[in-house]
Amino acid sequence: MAYKNDGTFNVLYKTRNKIAKTLRRIIAEENLIDTEALYDSIRINAKIPALGELEIQILAMYYFGFLNNGTINMLPFDLCAKLTARLNAEGTTAEIYQQYTEWMAKRYPILQVARILGEKKSIVYTFEPIGGEFSAPLKFRGF
Repeated sequence: MAYKNDGTFNVLYKTRNKIAKTLRRIIAEENLIDTEALYDSIRINAKIPALGELEIQILAMYYFGFLNNGTINMLPFDLCAKLTARLNAEGTTAEIYQQYTEWMAKRYPILQVARILGEKKSIVYTFEPIGGEFSAPLKFRGF
């Protein structure tokens, strides 16, 4: 399936898969594997809309949201914050922005890509629950 040509950079599959593997490792390190349904359900979509922030959509079992955000009876595991820290430490975020820079330079050679990309960009997480409901936004507290 081809993506629409709407000025949005879609992160390459190999890199999205790397993000999913990183999140799976974090889930395993936090001992959040019970039936492996959460671990096996992790999928990632990622894109950068025209000159926007990196948007990472996490598709996973609905209780990922509760584990990330916490509940009245459970402290949050801050999975998004840990994922962001790990992506930065392992160079995955830099890899994404390198791909984006190359894509921009090919698409818009007249633009000064370096000036545009020199601004610090942030990551925005969205969540698509599987197998249940979770309607709150994912909380993201940086370390």
